[in-house]
Amino acid sequence: MINKLLNQFVSTFGFNCTGDFTNSIVHSKILGITLPLAGISALLENSLGLQHLTLISFVVLVTLELLTGLIAAKVKGEQIVSNKFGRFGLKVLVWLILLYVTNSMRLEYSGSLESFRNLASGFFTWLHGTMFIYIVLEYLISVLENLGTITGKSKDNLIKSIIDKLNNLLKK
Repeated sequence: MINKLLNQFVSTFGFNCTGDFTNSIVHSKILGITLPLAGISALLENSLGLQHLTLISFVVLVTLELLTGLIAAKVKGEQIVSNKFGRFGLKVLVWLILLYVTNSMRLEYSGSLESFRNLASGFFTWLHGTMFIYIVLEYLISVLENLGTITGKSKDNLIKSIIDKLNNLLKK
């Protein structure tokens, strides 16, 4: 009775039956891709302490830095060599490890009323956030430098302004 009622209901929207409706919602053909991606994303979010959109933005920024670096090297007439990819990968790996460590330490000390643990949690939260902002600024400045090379226009004023603002912030 309920199945017949549900079939009638979904048929008013152009579906043959509830099974047809269910198949249109859950595409089993792409589950093999989406489930691992969701698992990896959740693992990275928990281990690096970054939300989904922040993590996606970070990946986009790092990829953009790599691509603009390759294009800038081509514009300069430099040969692209594999050890530069290794250097790029090593830097990204070190940054990710540092984010993992500071997030792990933050989680280790969080949720306690004991004053030392509370202080340690606050310190590692601050360190994690500060380090992430620094990493993002490093890649952003690199992208701007690469874009300056690609377009042939100087981005020095913008880059200098960002660096000056950062230095003023750190002096306070």
